[in-house]
Amino acid sequence: MENNERIRCRVAACREAMNDGKVWSFYLINDSEVVFDVVLEDISYEWGGIPSSEKLDVCFTNLSPNAHALIWRDDGELRIDILLQVRLSDRQECLRFEFPKLYRKKNLPLVQSLGKSGWQEFGH
Repeated sequence: MENNERIRCRVAACREAMNDGKVWSFYLINDSEVVFDVVLEDISYEWGGIPSSEKLDVCFTNLSPNAHALIWRDDGELRIDILLQVRLSDRQECLRFEFPKLYRKKNLPLVQSLGKSGWQEFGH
């Protein structure tokens, strides 16, 4: 990957019960052609215009091309922003993924490379 090429990845939220009281799984999907590492830095919520956030430092290493990793579980009742630091050997990029109130979403499309229905966002 050349240094001027953007890191390509997306986060998909899929409705899944896992006996943890949460309803949604958030998966990071590597759409790039190289392996990279990711740090989940921050989860921000907004309710009624009032923001709150949770600072994290959760690492996911060696995410291969076309691979995915479960990075977060949530109930999907609030708008949520996920802040990731994606790292290659010689550079890093900060990407933000913004999700609406997921509990309102019905009949979600199939997410390519996951084989599950979900809502997906591309980082910016």
